[in-house]
Amino acid sequence: MGLLIGGLILAIVISFWKTSASTAATNTTTVTSTSTTSTTTMSTISNMCTGGTLYTTQLLYLDLIAMLPWTQYSFNYTAPNINSATIMFALRDDPGIWSLDDVSITDKSGNELLSNGDFEQGYLASWIYCNPSNGTYGGYVGTGSSYDGSYSYLDGVVGANDYLSQTFTVTPYSNYSITFWLSTNSNSNYSTFAQIYITS
Repeated sequence: MGLLIGGLILAIVISFWKTSASTAATNTTTVTSTSTTSTTTMSTISNMCTGGTLYTTQLLYLDLIAMLPWTQYSFNYTAPNINSATIMFALRDDPGIWSLDDVSITDKSGNELLSNGDFEQGYLASWIYCNPSNGTYGGYVGTGSSYDGSYSYLDGVVGANDYLSQTFTVTPYSNYSITFWLSTNSNSNYSTFAQIYITS
């Protein structure tokens, strides 16, 4: 099992009800929280998709029983003594579909470290998709439910998590800004989970 490193994560959550591409967002809520990770056992990140990990920082965990409108999540991440890291989205949505868009990781100079973070190439270029349990309704890039642009990542996998990841280059002990938009149309008390990690 990998070790979770203690690290300060500043999470800024901004929720928007997105009515249409041409209509201003309403019902905006901002919540700021600070948390510190701790050493624990997480079976979610120990499987054939993730491989072995030395360092793991959990950015976000969601267990929902209601719809989630398009919400932006923002985090500050400090790399340990490593040269590369991987952002990983572990998703499951038995009754509905997760939508993920505009994933971005930037360094202190504002340089973008991910490729195809907005999925506008129309397929999973630069991303690695893994479905270890061969769950139905797994993740893909599609249209009709994007936050911005034409495409987003859509995932309604049933019965178990599937995984979307991309590896990026880091400098040891440097700070990075991580943002992404996430929503789900699920509206029941069935399994709707999202777990987002940085691993290395």
